[in-house]
Amino acid sequence: MSASHHAADSEALGQIAVLMTCHNRRDQTLLCLRRLAGQRLSPGCRLSVFLVDDGSDDGTSEAVRLEFPDARIIVGNGALYWCGGMRLAWSIAAEEDPEFYLLANDDTLLEPDAISMLLCMVRSAEARVIAVAAIHDGREGRPTYGGIRMGEGLVHPTGSPERCDTFNGNAVLVPRAVFKELGMLHSTYTHGMGDFDYGYQASKNGVEVLQSPGFLGSCDRNPMTGSWRDRSLGRLRRLQILCSPKGLPFREWLVFNRRNSGSKWLLRTLSPYVKVILGR
Repeated sequence: MSASHHAADSEALGQIAVLMTCHNRRDQTLLCLRRLAGQRLSPGCRLSVFLVDDGSDDGTSEAVRLEFPDARIIVGNGALYWCGGMRLAWSIAAEEDPEFYLLANDDTLLEPDAISMLLCMVRSAEARVIAVAAIHDGREGRPTYGGIRMGEGLVHPTGSPERCDTFNGNAVLVPRAVFKELGMLHSTYTHGMGDFDYGYQASKNGVEVLQSPGFLGSCDRNPMTGSWRDRSLGRLRRLQILCSPKGLPFREWLVFNRRNSGSKWLLRTLSPYVKVILGR
């Protein structure tokens, strides 16, 4: 993918493998890719897109091939979901041994200097730092995704890089050294939790997780309506959603808490299930 080369006093140079997975959001995916193509990068940087199209039937792959012929499109089986698709993209990108990996959501629209800012935070492919983009809602400037601190939740940008415990995987730069140490998203997770788990494991292993000083992109928050938290739904329906790949499927949620929740792992695992059963 071509990118304009105007800005960035970043010292970090080399190939940036952009990892994405999509399903039936053609227009949104194209919009995201256009923002990536418009990134202002120093001449020594190049973006390579690895896009998993997980069974789209809306012409996503064809449209991407037409507009972005350099993008590597990997066809999924329709049952990969987010974590599965990202692992597949990551495993194929890793064959090229790029200096950096950018985890990117196709519903997240980056500012033109977003990747340059993340590179400035990381500095080198050998750094033990993960750079996380702070994301807002695009209208009111409210934070929607980014770095997370345990017990506090979403970290608001302050004008300086902020240390975090973990992150949402909307736009996250992982240097090669961190990938060599931690690998990719854990194989347990189907859709969610993989990004949170990766951040917690990074922190546990002494890798610094830093959020950008300011907002670097926009993405609406996923609505609570229709989710397992939606109290207007019946308990059985909420339980079905909770157990589904896009909820907190029990085995995956159990593994997540065993890995990341310390002595409270059992309590944290049971909590959402108890809440739904009690109608809370």
